[in-house]
Amino acid sequence: MKSTKEEIIGLLVTMKAKSGKEQDVKNFLLSGLALVNNEPQTVSWFAFQIDESTFGIYDTFKVEAGRQAHLTGEVAKALLANAENLLESFDVNVSIRPVSVLASNHKAGTQNKGLLVIMKAKAGKSTDVENFLQVGKQLVGDEPKTLSWYAIKLDDMTYAIFDTFAEDTGRDAHLTGKIAATLMENAPIILENFEATAIQKIDILASK
Repeated sequence: MKSTKEEIIGLLVTMKAKSGKEQDVKNFLLSGLALVNNEPQTVSWFAFQIDESTFGIYDTFKVEAGRQAHLTGEVAKALLANAENLLESFDVNVSIRPVSVLASNHKAGTQNKGLLVIMKAKAGKSTDVENFLQVGKQLVGDEPKTLSWYAIKLDDMTYAIFDTFAEDTGRDAHLTGKIAATLMENAPIILENFEATAIQKIDILASK
């Protein structure tokens, strides 16, 4: 796998399963992989689980036409068709968030574990956050067990990091590595009310 792909834009989707529907949501996401494999313009696609009832999808595209094709494709149609039955208060205008991919890095391997970190820049510090994320791309190149790493922009003030690993040892190494240390060191200066609890451990259910 190349260290970079042509990934410029993406989508970050979060959803909460209704009580008793957790396994159904998981099964739905697992079935989505076969559908998204038939979308040539979807560069990367991840289905993940944050906790017992919270799930998500993160995917990337080279061009807007690819993102729009995905939003009108079979995965999106199936999601909307099942949302009322499976999901708690799912709102497409809130739960499906278009994002920009600021930087990414990739290595070969089976992706089973991950991290999702959402952070908000302090007023006037958005450029500093973006500069930090570009530094992060360089640092993660020296982490052999970090398989995918994305720096994402959700809006003018909100950013995220999404990364994946084969196993817990790789994730733990990342959490005790240079990027995490640099993040915690700079957080009081550039981020709004950032706490370590914002670093969410996730399970990767399926990926393209």
